Amino acid sequence: MLSRFNNEVLSYGPSAVLPQNLNAEWITILQKMADDFLDTNFALDECKDPRDVGDPVLMACVYEIARYQDGDKAEYTSKDMAEKMVIYALAITMESVNRESNIGLEPPSLNNVLSMDRIIAYKDINPEFVKILKQACIIRNSEKGWFKNIKEKLLSNSS
Repeated sequence: MLSRFNNEVLSYGPSAVLPQNLNAEWITILQKMADDFLDTNFALDECKDPRDVGDPVLMACVYEIARYQDGDKAEYTSKDMAEKMVIYALAITMESVNRESNIGLEPPSLNNVLSMDRIIAYKDINPEFVKILKQACIIRNSEKGWFKNIKEKLLSNSS
């Protein structure tokens, strides 16, 4: 799958992995991977420590965008990559929903697709969004774990 994805998508550069630029087949495949990633690491009303870093195709997408943003020599901790994976998985989900329901989502750019600010802006359009993230323990009250930064960014900008 990774080889095929490389030939059909990654070979066209980082903008090819932006959710809005994926064709119907690849958005469906990546949505399934994002669902599996989020379902493996989070559950409604059951907070548990994330265990899985995700599918290699999702990781390749995140790395391609992060490399564009930070340059070829950028190095990422596992915590940094975990946060970026969650944000990208949410971006794929948001795009999938937008294609089906036209929820008024502004397409991300290479500069903001891995940014929490974009998710915060969507929260302003759909206030239930952050509630769902909290319920699924993507945003946690714990002081440890991958998503401390996500929680702090969302909560500091919500009200």
